[in-house]
Amino acid sequence: MAFMRLSLAHCTSGDLRASTGLTGPHMQYLVGQLWELASDTGLGRPWSLPFADRTLLVVLAYRTNLAMQQLGSLFGISHAAAHRVMTRLAAPLAELLGPAPAERRELWVVDATLIPVHDRQRTAKSKNYRRSVNVQIVCRARDRRVVAVKNAWPGNRNDIVVFRKTLAETLPDHPRLSGDGGYRSCARIRTPRRGPDGRLITDRTYRRFRKRRAIAKHTIARLKEHQILRRCRRRGNAINHAVAGVAALHNLKIDIR
Repeated sequence: MAFMRLSLAHCTSGDLRASTGLTGPHMQYLVGQLWELASDTGLGRPWSLPFADRTLLVVLAYRTNLAMQQLGSLFGISHAAAHRVMTRLAAPLAELLGPAPAERRELWVVDATLIPVHDRQRTAKSKNYRRSVNVQIVCRARDRRVVAVKNAWPGNRNDIVVFRKTLAETLPDHPRLSGDGGYRSCARIRTPRRGPDGRLITDRTYRRFRKRRAIAKHTIARLKEHQILRRCRRRGNAINHAVAGVAALHNLKIDIR
């Protein structure tokens, strides 16, 4: 029985949305953006797939977390060729997230999430009883657009420790940065108020903080629709590229509606 190779040219918009979460216009825009950052030079070993299909392979890998052997079978290439595609395009896709905007009127919300990763050199056993990494994510409250992410730390580190060593060093000072009680020792982040006894003051302000925290949790849940953020099997800097790349794909769907 003949097997038809997966190709972007033969995928309908409905098929793309079901498998990658992106529509046809999203994919075409993404292909153009990646081509500007990592166009083919014509040197070295020729690629087995067109550039558009290589972009589709990376997006599908992040969405489904298939193994390289499975991705190679879908696209009619070897698992080594699929791995080369991931290695080539993962970093440029992460660069599409860009720096944090210099806006001061928007409300930003910061929160952390744990991601199980197989690379034991980057992980530690955390409160989810798995070897995970701690990733800090800042989103914009108005439309849940991801503002900034930073490199992952071992999962047994407290949120405030990871924030000070990662985002605090690069994120511009923002007067409306909000977070939960885990960040109460950081002067840059607004957290719920506490009384003299250390207990939370559950007033109207606290209810606003709860809504902001829900926004951050919903944004993280949207990011984790990409299965690569539920169990990353790749090693080295792949988890950092995956988080930033998934955030860039998430912002793409917000910018192009």
